[in-house]
Amino acid sequence: MSYNDSIGTLFPEPMPPQLRQAPPATPWGINFGGGLNSTALIVEAHQRGLRPDWILFADTGSELPGTLDHVAAVDAWCRERDWTPVTTVRWERVRGDIKGFEPLHDHCLRTNHLPSKAYGLAGCTVKWKVQPMDKWRKANGYQRGAFAIGYDFGEERRVQSAMRRTESDEFMPWYPLVAWGIDRDRCSEICRDSGFVIGKSSCFMCPNMRKPEWRELRDSHPEYFKLAVEIEENAAKHGNFGRGGIGLCKGGLRNIDDNDENDTDDSGMCHLGGCFT
Repeated sequence: MSYNDSIGTLFPEPMPPQLRQAPPATPWGINFGGGLNSTALIVEAHQRGLRPDWILFADTGSELPGTLDHVAAVDAWCRERDWTPVTTVRWERVRGDIKGFEPLHDHCLRTNHLPSKAYGLAGCTVKWKVQPMDKWRKANGYQRGAFAIGYDFGEERRVQSAMRRTESDEFMPWYPLVAWGIDRDRCSEICRDSGFVIGKSSCFMCPNMRKPEWRELRDSHPEYFKLAVEIEENAAKHGNFGRGGIGLCKGGLRNIDDNDENDTDDSGMCHLGGCFT
């Protein structure tokens, strides 16, 4: 099936504005998740002569060092081309005993809970990603227009689901990789051709991680794995298990070598930085 046939089947005419070849409204910007897809989106937008008014990366304070290094590399790439730089934002608490920036993992330890994704909620995304971006846009006059998200052409379910949730015509999501027919393999090619080597992008204690990823974290970043175990066991001690009595992964992090079951369905979740890909 051709690209035109495929996208026409998924989204019959008239084509929704979220899937136009160019931004459906101005000003517009890019929600950058520090992962493969949103990096490819930045590179491809530059090649197509589509310059965003802003590029935002929301740092949860629980990113792996490689992700932050990559964000810095993308920012440098943009600046070298006299293009829109990457702005990093963080959620800051303004009420209560804890004020200012609190990393997500510190919040979990302080409140004796897992990240909200473990409970089927989206509080970690809303507080540590969406809110600081909204605050920055409000402060800089970008409350209307469009924002680009890096869902790729192979993520039909996510795009269809996201489009059903779209409520505002004043600030509209745009899915350019889908509009351009760029799937994940092509995203890899675009990033590789631009010199970017991209590792996993997510919080180090994300409940949507798969067992092999937990093992990789344990082997490559034992200090972060130890923190994740502490978060999981601290929540369990206080009776704050996730859905189905599960912690950060089924069977518990201390038993990941004994349990090979893949207990994660990452559709619509933040796996690989899918909060903003």
